[in-house]
Amino acid sequence: FKALVDDKETNVSREQAVQSREIGKDPESGRPVTVRMGRYGPFVQIGTKDDEEKPRFAGLRPGQNMDGVTLDEALPLFKLPRNLGETADGQAVQASIGRFGPYVKFGNKFVSLKDDDPYTIDLDRALVLIAEKRELDANRIIQEFSDTEIRVLNGRYGPYVTNGSKNARIPKDKEPAKLSLQECEQLIEQAPAKKARRRAPPKRSASG
Repeated sequence: FKALVDDKETNVSREQAVQSREIGKDPESGRPVTVRMGRYGPFVQIGTKDDEEKPRFAGLRPGQNMDGVTLDEALPLFKLPRNLGETADGQAVQASIGRFGPYVKFGNKFVSLKDDDPYTIDLDRALVLIAEKRELDANRIIQEFSDTEIRVLNGRYGPYVTNGSKNARIPKDKEPAKLSLQECEQLIEQAPAKKARRRAPPKRSASG
């Protein structure tokens, strides 16, 4: 959720800044709790930008609104991210909400939550979703090379080579699983660059 709320104060217009109301005090810090309208929608804030300690932010849940949310409903929003535990190989597991919705994070990877609530999901359920994610990734990745971003992947239109920013098709006479790093580098180098979209010419006025 951090990406959503960084620089909230600078992203809020004057008109939006007026759309705020104080709903009480945080029992732990004694700082004011307010509901505000931000760039990505309504959010709750503990503290102010003038405090020595930085304000804390949390987005409202679906069904909550600025006019109706109470202090008792707002405080649980700050429970995210929730630390759920660890995977069998020792990776920390967290549940939270980001710009693209709720998710579970393990290590540096993410699993989107479609039917699960980040406020209530437990470790057992998270581990099931992580196992499904790992299986999906294993079926997608054909080859990886150490110390490089180059990978051979299964894509929608068949196997391809990528370095993260440029993709290259694999010739039919090549076996994806047996490509060397050098061959992958050559394919990427020879692949055509993405064509930049041309801007439409400005329309001429009828009088012109």
